[in-house]
Amino acid sequence: MQAVEGLVSIVVPYYNSGRFMRETLDSVLAQSYQHWELLLMDDGSEYDSPEIAREFAARYPDKIRCYEHPGHANLKAARTRNYAVNFARGEFLAFLDSDDVWLPNKLADQVALLQSHPGVGLVFAPSFYWYDWEDASSETASSLNHIPDVGPAGLMENPSDLLIHSHPVGKWGAPCPSSLLLRRSTFDAVGGFSEEFKRLFEDVAFLSKIYLSGTQVFMSDNTTDYYRCHTGSVWHRIKGTREEEIDQAFYFRWLRRYLREEHCEDPAIWRAVRRAGWMYWLPLPYSITGVIRRFTRKARLIRG
Repeated sequence: MQAVEGLVSIVVPYYNSGRFMRETLDSVLAQSYQHWELLLMDDGSEYDSPEIAREFAARYPDKIRCYEHPGHANLKAARTRNYAVNFARGEFLAFLDSDDVWLPNKLADQVALLQSHPGVGLVFAPSFYWYDWEDASSETASSLNHIPDVGPAGLMENPSDLLIHSHPVGKWGAPCPSSLLLRRSTFDAVGGFSEEFKRLFEDVAFLSKIYLSGTQVFMSDNTTDYYRCHTGSVWHRIKGTREEEIDQAFYFRWLRRYLREEHCEDPAIWRAVRRAGWMYWLPLPYSITGVIRRFTRKARLIRG
């Protein structure tokens, strides 16, 4: 199927997201750039959110469509995003998590960047980490709001530098999925999200594949999304636990295998990956790898 020029296919995967979903979808409707289609992808929700999705689709039948896995299965984020992309008709793809919010300029700014840089396959921006979403008057929550450093703004001449310097290999943060806009051709070239990831790092692995593919990447300094920080998110539930360490290990083992499969011979990439992940390639207990990881990350930050 020929991609529709200028059309943005927005994929929103959701699972029991009724608490936040209306605000998320309203932020799409508020976009100043209106040449989009919205694909609402149910990942086996048990209550509330499918009804909200059908309500929005009924209100905007020409722009919003609902999908789910066969058998109403719960297959996790990577597979859910990939499945939804099968129905996308646009030249561009955007991913919006069902608890995040876009600013009205999100699509207009990023589509303009891709259109003015035909060699660029991916655009992203630093996200606003939003802690006071529930009570803006809370000084405690407001003090946690911040915009992590995800690298220097502008065109990345060597996209693999993003792999070397971004989380979890380097000291920069990793861009949030809701900040991305990419060409459908870029998504297809790297084979989409790696479906073996079931919890964390599916987005980081996807970005790693893009960075290693050689496609040009542009980082805007204009924040266009709010990443909602709340205790119900997977990352916040397992941060600092053994489960997070298991997922870290899975990513670094996957990355080593992927580099070998892609016949990567760049010594700078291998040095950075070994420095950050060597402990996961040894038969060490996760309690030990966690201590090593925290120590080495702290040392990197001190060295600057």
